[in-house]
Amino acid sequence: MQAFPIRDAEPEQAVPTGRMGYDLDAERLLLHTVQSAEAFDALLTTGTLTTDPTLAEAEFADAYDWIHRMMAARLPTSGEGALWFWARTRRRHLVDSCRRSRGQVLLTCRVPRERVLLSHFDEWHMVLNRAPGMPRLPGESEDDAFARWEEAQDELATRLRAAGLRDAPIRNWPPALRNAIETSWECILDRGNYGPFECWQGTVHALHTTEVVEAVRII
Repeated sequence: MQAFPIRDAEPEQAVPTGRMGYDLDAERLLLHTVQSAEAFDALLTTGTLTTDPTLAEAEFADAYDWIHRMMAARLPTSGEGALWFWARTRRRHLVDSCRRSRGQVLLTCRVPRERVLLSHFDEWHMVLNRAPGMPRLPGESEDDAFARWEEAQDELATRLRAAGLRDAPIRNWPPALRNAIETSWECILDRGNYGPFECWQGTVHALHTTEVVEAVRII
């Protein structure tokens, strides 16, 4: 049974003013997600929202396969695919997301922390772009960090060209090379690698109506 409020609002009013209140150390994490009207209806009807992994963009199949395996290894839950949430972002970014999502539904949720896999939002793009994960070292300048990353990226490209695999999916790479890049990505799951004000995303196997605090239909 639905036990949370549902309201309609323009994007600017969909997100409360003031501090967002994110706390990545809380027992129940504050999360936000924008879902389609159809997904919201499914949540209301069944009490649980999951996702169909076949709907993921084929271009990023290797990236999604990796995050799904990380979820399977690190979370107590199971399931196919992942639901994506903001675990910490700026209010203006969330409002901008709502502006691009009229007709959809913004869900504010509180989910037990142990059921959420956190990953660094910006560095997730290293995974999407099949690039080495490489956070900045303590005391390292931004320029030096970038130069170190470029060197690793060039080395990877050279090895792929030599193997005739420049455009091949990661799943077709030699095991040692695939393991090396996938292991490097695990840095984006460790909050200790980044500063205190970074944007973080969260993935879960399922969302239950009991974990929804509010739903806003974006008009």
